[in-house]
Formats: sequence, structure tokens, C-alpha cells
Amino acid sequence: MTDQPEASETSASQPSAEQRLRLILSQLPAIMWTVDRELRFTSSLGAGLNALGLTENEIIGATLGEFFQAAPDSSPIAEHQRALQGESVEFEFSWNKRLYQIRLQPLHDPEDGIVGVLGLAVDITDIQRLQEQLEQATRLESIGRLAGGIAHDFNNVLAAISGFAELAQLQLPEQSPARDHLRHILEAVERASQLVSQLLAFARRRVIAPQALSVNEHIEQLAPFLQRVLGEDVQLHCMLDAETGNVRADPIQLEQVLMNLASNARHAMPNGGKLTIETQNVALDHAYTQLHRGVQPGEYVLISLTDTGHGIAPEHLPHIFEPFYSARPSGTGMGLATVYGIVNQAKGHIWVYSEPNRGTTFKIYLPRIEEPAQPLPARATPTQIQSGNGVVLVVEDNPDVRETMGEMLRLLGYSVLLASHPQEALRLAAANTIDLLISDVVLPEMRGSELAHALTVMQPNLKVLFMSGYTENSVIEQGELKPGVAFLAKPFTIAQLSAKVKETLERD
Repeated sequence: MTDQPEASETSASQPSAEQRLRLILSQLPAIMWTVDRELRFTSSLGAGLNALGLTENEIIGATLGEFFQAAPDSSPIAEHQRALQGESVEFEFSWNKRLYQIRLQPLHDPEDGIVGVLGLAVDITDIQRLQEQLEQATRLESIGRLAGGIAHDFNNVLAAISGFAELAQLQLPEQSPARDHLRHILEAVERASQLVSQLLAFARRRVIAPQALSVNEHIEQLAPFLQRVLGEDVQLHCMLDAETGNVRADPIQLEQVLMNLASNARHAMPNGGKLTIETQNVALDHAYTQLHRGVQPGEYVLISLTDTGHGIAPEHLPHIFEPFYSARPSGTGMGLATVYGIVNQAKGHIWVYSEPNRGTTFKIYLPRIEEPAQPLPARATPTQIQSGNGVVLVVEDNPDVRETMGEMLRLLGYSVLLASHPQEALRLAAANTIDLLISDVVLPEMRGSELAHALTVMQPNLKVLFMSGYTENSVIEQGELKPGVAFLAKPFTIAQLSAKVKETLERD
């Protein structure tokens, strides 16, 4: 008997089953409601109401038509009418810039039949955003692999064309009218090479030389050049936080990113406007990375560029980083694709927000490092043809490239041995003392790096110069040059070849 009051007190202190259910439903990250046969709300609860600025049961008494300000045949009303006919209904519905997955069930009464509808809405906006990011990333990755392969093959063709054209130009007298035609060919090759270079940047298969650099210092140095790209009728405002940290990136590639985005902003403001560049340190937490696929939490440097232009239409936004996709009739569609590839190769992340007639903001997140910044490299000066001497072994499986390189090197004063594959190169090395190996990265039978290792075992003093239309992990690790590796990108001029050969031979 003495235990009964205690049991009664314990029971009174515990919430009833109905209270527990109500507590659960009020905290459910969704919205649950009921309507009667006139489609008038009879209840509404769930934590999802907060996103709509509503409280529990606030809309009781209002009809669906009044709440949605919609016609009787509009989507939510029509679907509720179906549920009143006894159907279980599922559909997606956009409301207040959110996307909801909705399920409707008829409410049955044992005596009166269907007396209303029970509805449940789950906010799937973030899920849809992640799905779109996944689809875009998959699409861009596939395009990147295709672009890299095409660029590699195309660069071999360009190397042969430019090589033969330069050789012909050097052998013609100054007064020959054919020299002008050859000059046009070489200019066309240069334009094609720039386009291929952009493809390689997008595919993340271009050689980079990253260093610790100050983002602020780099932007300050570039500001005059950016202003020239923008023109006199576009104001450039740089708001650089003095506390902004350093990043590890290729200065030349970062310059290309900023130049491309400035050019993009220029086209978005044909009647003038303003471009604002801001920098600051930011920390991306798990909440952010869960909404942005592929982004790792951590400390970043943020570079944001905001223009006051006409903006990007919603239908174009999912495709702006795809190569050859352009909303402008005169655009090549490679500017933003190049930006995307460079930022990804630097292990960064790029995000864009735009509204038609309200402007566009590009945000670039690059991992922040604690290393002190290194001096920025001086701008390259035009290269002159430099002659030399020594024995050079060229290993290249493309016959046109192999022949042009042989002719170029002989013209520069070198003795040349040519091999189309590694086994032939090994036989030539066994019979000759070689000063320099010039090898393509990708060869039949073995990688260029494997061939170089085998030959340096045979001849320890051998110097090595790699070349390729793009580079792979055999020469580049994680997109970075290995220390001491000399590299020449195809296509190249005879002046570039002469300088790189001389530089490699003079290395200790």
C-alpha cells in the first residue's frame, strides 16, 4: 500500500503518449498538417514551419487557396483534391525559394468516410543542391578527361606544324613572300596553342610551379593590368584585408584566374560599372562542406570578385564552367572553364552567385598556409635562339614531332640521335655517349620517367628533359613539378627549345 502514492507520483511526472507524440512532431524537421473536406486547415505543426515564418497551428481556419493565394486548379489544391478522392499522393512543390517533397494521405473516419487530408512536407532543397553539384562534378570530370586526351593529341599536331613552319622560315631568304605566309601559320598555331592550354587547365593536366605567395601582394601587383582589361568606364575597387594569409599556388595561373574573371566582368558591364575584389581569411566548417560537395573543412583564403553587371541567367548557371559553353555569341566558352580547372588544381573551391540585372559574385577559396610568402617571379622576357653543342637523344613516338625536333636541334649545333620507342633508345645509349635525353612523358613500352631512370643508370652524367602535350603523375605529383625535373610543353618554338636545352645541360 505504501508504494501506491509513489507510483502515482511517477506516473504524473511522465508525459502521456499523446504529449510525447506532440513533442516529437513539434521538433520534426518537416511540416505536418491536416485539412477538412473544404480544404481548410485544421492543424499545422513541425519545426519546418520556422523556415516559413509560421508558428504551430497559426494557419488553422485558412483555406489552401487563401494560404497559397492560388487558383482552384493549382498544383497543391489539385493534389489535395486527389487525396480527398482516396488516393495516396506524392509530389514536389517549390514555395518561398525552398523545394519540398510532399506526401498526402486521405483521413478516414469509420462512420463518415474520408473527412480530410493529412499532409507531410520535407524540405529537400539542400539535398537537391548536393545532387546538382554531384551531377555537375561528374559531368565536368568526364569532359575533363576527354579534353585532356584531345589536347594531348592536338598539341602533337601543333608541335609538328610549328616546327616545320619555323624550319622553312629559317631557310628562306628575308625577301621571300612565303615568309609572311609562314608567319601567319605560326600565329595561328600560337592561338590554337592558347586554346589547348586552356583545355589542359580545365582538365588539370597542365604543368604548374606553385609557391607560397601573398594573395594581397599578387592582387596589388596585378591591379594596373586588371584595370586595363576592365577599361576606363569600369571602376576597380580592391578591398584587401591586411590580415589575409598566404596560399600555395602558381602565380601565373592565379594571374590567369583573375584576368579571366575581370574579362568576364567587363563583358557583363558593357555600359560601365564597378568590379570589387575582396580578400579575407575564412574558416569553412562541416555545415558548409556538407552543402558543397568535394570541399574539405579548414582554413582558407577567400578571394571574391563582385561586378555590377547584367548577371547570369539561371538556366546558364549550371553550365558556366563547361568548356565551349558560352552565353555570349562571341565567347569561346573557355575562360570560366580555365578558372575552374586552375582553382581545382590548387586544391581550392569556386562558388558563384548571380541574379539577372543584379550582378555576379565569384568566390574563390584557396587553402591557407602558414609558410612565409616567396617573392613573385619576374615577368618573362622574349627568348632568343641559343646555339649549343653536345649529343642529344630524342625519344618521341610521333614521327612528325620527332623529325622536326631533330632538324631544330641540328640547326642549333647539336648532334642528334632519334628513337621512336624506349627499346630503340636503350640500344642507341648502349652504343653512344649521350649528354641529354629529351623524352616524351608517355611512350609505348614504358613511361618516359622509367626510360630516364634506366638510361641514367647506364650513363650517370646524363641530363634529362621531359616534354609532353600534358603531364601525368610519372613526372608530376599531385599537379606539381618534382624538384629537379626539366619540362618543355608542346608545342614549342625553336627559341624555347634552345633555351630549355641549354638550361638543362648547364644544370649541376
